[in-house]
Amino acid sequence: MNRLTAPLVMLLLLACAAPALAAPKVGDILPDLVIKAAPLPHEAEYLGLPQGVKQFRLSQIKAEALLVEVFSMYCPRCQAAARSVNQVFVNLTKLPQGQKLKMLGLGAGNSAFEVNAFRKQFAIPLPLFQDGEYELHKALGNVYTPTYMVLKAAPGGKGFEVLFIQEGPFADGEAFLNQVLRVSGVQ
Repeated sequence: MNRLTAPLVMLLLLACAAPALAAPKVGDILPDLVIKAAPLPHEAEYLGLPQGVKQFRLSQIKAEALLVEVFSMYCPRCQAAARSVNQVFVNLTKLPQGQKLKMLGLGAGNSAFEVNAFRKQFAIPLPLFQDGEYELHKALGNVYTPTYMVLKAAPGGKGFEVLFIQEGPFADGEAFLNQVLRVSGVQ
């Protein structure tokens, strides 16, 4: 090995040895995340949060289960999936189960400006929140974008149990929504 190759090999070995957060699996318990962003008035109403709240925990959302989309405005797959995600949200809100299963999006690495640009460009009706410093993204295991998770409060108020996870876009919105409703257990 020459003098230039040795440091590169050492860096590669260190990078491979560094612990990486694994994407959560069904059955894992995630923390009760704090969303450090104020919901828009219609988002607060939809989520059952007090008007004017500046930040909130997932556990404060008035729902039996949550469908969370982790997205990025710079993700081409997220952009391509936006119309399908919008339709899932609209269809969910028309169902009786839509009062018990709420949906929201977290913009991994996105500022409030970027989230609002994504919301406007793709006419996103569901509540979207910035995660500019990747805090929530890290707590969710650094998942790819888009990722969809169904979460339900864990027994004893100790965070949220992962009931479903899908990394990558879904092919059929109706089938996806039916699967989400089935695994969420909301009636």
